[in-house]
Amino acid sequence: MHRLSRLAEKVFVVLTLFFSTSALIPILIEKEDSVDASQDPYTPILFMGVYVVTLFLVIKNRKSFLYVAQKDIWIWLLVGIALASVLWTVAPDLTLRRGVLLLGTTGFGVYLATRYTMREQLELLAWMFGLIILLSFVFAIALPSYGLMTFQEEGAHAGAWRGVIAHKNHLGRLMNVSTIVFLLLCVDNSLYQQKSQQKYKWILWVGFVLSAILIILSTSKTAFVVFLSLTTILQLYKALRGNYNQVIPSVLTVILLVGSIAILLLDNLPVIATALGRDLTLTGRTDIWGVMFELIWERPLLGYGFNAVWQSWDNEVTAYLWRTLEWQCPYGHNGFMDLLAELGIVGLIVFCISYVTACIRGVMWLRATKVVEGLWPLMYLTFLFLSNVTESTLVATNSIFWILYISIIFSTAVEYEQAKKYNYYLSVMADEEGRIN
Repeated sequence: MHRLSRLAEKVFVVLTLFFSTSALIPILIEKEDSVDASQDPYTPILFMGVYVVTLFLVIKNRKSFLYVAQKDIWIWLLVGIALASVLWTVAPDLTLRRGVLLLGTTGFGVYLATRYTMREQLELLAWMFGLIILLSFVFAIALPSYGLMTFQEEGAHAGAWRGVIAHKNHLGRLMNVSTIVFLLLCVDNSLYQQKSQQKYKWILWVGFVLSAILIILSTSKTAFVVFLSLTTILQLYKALRGNYNQVIPSVLTVILLVGSIAILLLDNLPVIATALGRDLTLTGRTDIWGVMFELIWERPLLGYGFNAVWQSWDNEVTAYLWRTLEWQCPYGHNGFMDLLAELGIVGLIVFCISYVTACIRGVMWLRATKVVEGLWPLMYLTFLFLSNVTESTLVATNSIFWILYISIIFSTAVEYEQAKKYNYYLSVMADEEGRIN
């Protein structure tokens, strides 16, 4: 009975992660004549049910949950600011609803860190991404009217693969995370991996290859650049585990390499921009950011309220942005800019403190362990930063990107603490053995 309940709980987690990618439901209800493609009445209801189930699971494991939840105050402060922004938001009803959903999303991330180790989280993610990959190929090949971009954005991306995800760029970002997950599990040579999963490793390599293929078929150039960056920087993070005599040359090599590439890019920027199909304003993104800065300057401290900026013509802030830009931009195409507009300088500073703290913990956790999950926090945090330079996936409700950020922060704090205790125990045992001998 216990094994059955444990299996049911894992199925619940995998399905929740699956739907948190915005898979399946948005493409099935999408209509060509829809004025606002973001109007999805089913997903919020689905996730309210998810968070009710999560609440019961949290109550069942409340002692463990409370122990993990108190490991990082900055996350709760940020969520508190988002909820409190209902007091000054330009869209009170929306901010209140989204704030409650953000609290639920955060709670699910902490629950994930409470119930599963980082190793187990990677394995659950592999199952979830495997499902997305399989369905994406099925939809793109057998149901191209759903699986390919067609009329979206006036047919600008017709033919690009989106699989079971609403947009090709979002599919590309998800596959960036998928390649990290599968690659880490592929290069795992731990005793655990050798005993139980070595004979199935080819499946993990297939997952990695298919994830990379979907990035290419999505035609998302940003996702492709991020993919190349992540696979390259993985070697740098591995080097951080060595002694400092090995680390410093590695870091210098990477700096010189990146510097050389940056110089080449800057010297040939117009040619490269043309080759990538981009202009020097990053396809109009700098125009968006300029208008947003003008708006942010009017309310710089606390912003316009959580999720209250990019909505509809009925929203005065959105209407101003759309009139100025002369098109209905769905978001700010930069996660940090959107966060600054919604929660102001205060919200952005709290997030940055949380992010930097997570990076420091990630480095300490990496150096404290030799297993592959030690690489996972830094790899994901790097992805999150790179992807939010031109997209917006930072503080988001019902989003796998926010769930993984939360689970990594709390998992790293707990598992690093456990690693320190274990290493201390080993050192004590070694001292005892030395005295006996």
